[in-house]
Amino acid sequence: MTELQTTVTAVVVYPDRARVTRTGKVTLQPGSQRLEITELPLALDPDSVRASARGTARARLLGVDVQRRFYAETPTERVRELEQQIEALQDQMKTLDAQVVVLEEERKAVQGLAGATRVFARGLANGKTTPADQMALYDVLRKRIEEANAAQQRLAVERRGWERQLQKAQKELSQLSNTRGRERHTVVIEVEMLEAGDFTIELTCIITPAGWTPLYDLRLSEAREQPTLEVGYLAQVRQSTGEDWMNVALTLSTARPALAKTLPELDPWYIEPRPPSPMPPPMPRAPRMAAAAPMMMAKAITGAEPEGALMMDQVEAEVMMATVESAGAAVTYSVPAAVTLPADGAPHKVTVAMFPLTPTLDYVTAPKLVEAVYRRAKVANASPYTLLPGDADLFAGDEFIGATKLELVAPGGEIELYVGADDRVKVERELKRREVDKKLLGDRRRMRYGYEIRLENLLTTPAKLTLHDQIPVARREEIKVRLESADPSPTEQTELNLLRWELTLAPKEKRVVRFDFSIEFPRAMDVIRMP
Repeated sequence: MTELQTTVTAVVVYPDRARVTRTGKVTLQPGSQRLEITELPLALDPDSVRASARGTARARLLGVDVQRRFYAETPTERVRELEQQIEALQDQMKTLDAQVVVLEEERKAVQGLAGATRVFARGLANGKTTPADQMALYDVLRKRIEEANAAQQRLAVERRGWERQLQKAQKELSQLSNTRGRERHTVVIEVEMLEAGDFTIELTCIITPAGWTPLYDLRLSEAREQPTLEVGYLAQVRQSTGEDWMNVALTLSTARPALAKTLPELDPWYIEPRPPSPMPPPMPRAPRMAAAAPMMMAKAITGAEPEGALMMDQVEAEVMMATVESAGAAVTYSVPAAVTLPADGAPHKVTVAMFPLTPTLDYVTAPKLVEAVYRRAKVANASPYTLLPGDADLFAGDEFIGATKLELVAPGGEIELYVGADDRVKVERELKRREVDKKLLGDRRRMRYGYEIRLENLLTTPAKLTLHDQIPVARREEIKVRLESADPSPTEQTELNLLRWELTLAPKEKRVVRFDFSIEFPRAMDVIRMP
């Protein structure tokens, strides 16, 4: 049996697992050989283990076997060091506790001796001691108690320091939870060498827990005439497989191996009469709670040019970008530089790409909800990268303006972002009409409402704005809702009576949008009144 030393050289990380490639070199003589790769993590899938070989001599791979091995001590060196450190600290703290117990017993004994007043009084009465001798004895006992208290205090301070070191080691050990235990996988590879020579073995396997999630930095820059949306595509890679990945070739894949095992099959969908349900017991009446009005918060985008000039030219650091490859429905990103990922389960950021996009900026407002105008950026994904669903941090220049969720955007798809409120475009909404016809129309009642929306563009450039509002939707056939007038007419009115205006405000322009609608319903019907 020949033990083969291997190292992790390449890793393909999927959203919920990873494919690890280990490489080792060995010189073999002719004949049948058994190569043993030991101390492999328990997290690997034995069914996924595959071996390949290449070398300077002719050989045959006869088989690969995965076994479990048990150890007297944890085989991972760092875990073993931490376990030994924790045991040493616990022993040291036990020694300190024993010393504290001895000092406490000594202090109690001295206090008991000092409290034997009856014995001292008898000695004074018999003339066997003098008051000066007794006071000297008290001084000695008091000094001894003070020394015991000081020693206890020193031990308490020393124990506090050991306890902090113990907590630190225990927390570090808990991060390496998957590397603990005294059993590991061992792979045995049978090889038949037809001639002597050097041999390179590559072992691949699927291992968990590992995975990656996308993270984005979206920065809107308006320093030039044409605005730019800088996209920082990051990957948060995490792994707690039991071993660190040191200087490996990292590839990120969007494939999901777990979903490719079987095709889901539909079960029969049965329908039958609903059984009668028993009457529920009366419930106590709950107190009425006032509904909280929704609140929307936004932050104005501000940008400023840095003052002054640099004394010398500075060169911005180059960002290493991953290469993109497509295979079927999956996309892979190969990181060009070697990456080190510890097995601590914490997310580690890896840059996939950074690229600029050219957005189209406009404004959107829904003053019925909040009287604010929001900036919107629409941009086509002109990069070769598929943007997976993930969290995105939004920046306007160097200012952080909030976070959002980015949906799946394929190359050529469109991204729509809201990048804060702009106080330079103002909006106000006011109820201008609310009346009820006094005359009945065929035993029907009619109510009329009118709203006025005032818009103002304080910018020095035109502002393209989308205005959203609505009128009620009748849920009963007897109720009729009609948009009687609108100036200007809405660009769109949906079946749910959502109104949309596409407007362009010239610099410093003020504009008023007015719409009126009516509601007709039977006189005997009590409808919900408008706010």
